[in-house]
Amino acid sequence: MPRGRPELYPVKKVIGFDQSMLHAIDHWRRKQTPIPTVSDAIRALVELGLAAKPNAAETAHGSKLARKKMRGRRS
Repeated sequence: MPRGRPELYPVKKVIGFDQSMLHAIDHWRRKQTPIPTVSDAIRALVELGLAAKPNAAETAHGSKLARKKMRGRRS
């Protein structure tokens, strides 16, 4: 049985980013004090996005866009 401190984030996911998104993440994180790691910045941005309350127009557009993207990614 392993001993020691439990892992803070035990679930890992591998995701891809394009250069413009990585640049945007890096730009956002460098404005924070203290500057978070890239992983911490991504987690913070996801939390902000999940906490945001979109208006009805954004929700409808986002849903259509998400469905369109997912249709092209069937595995």
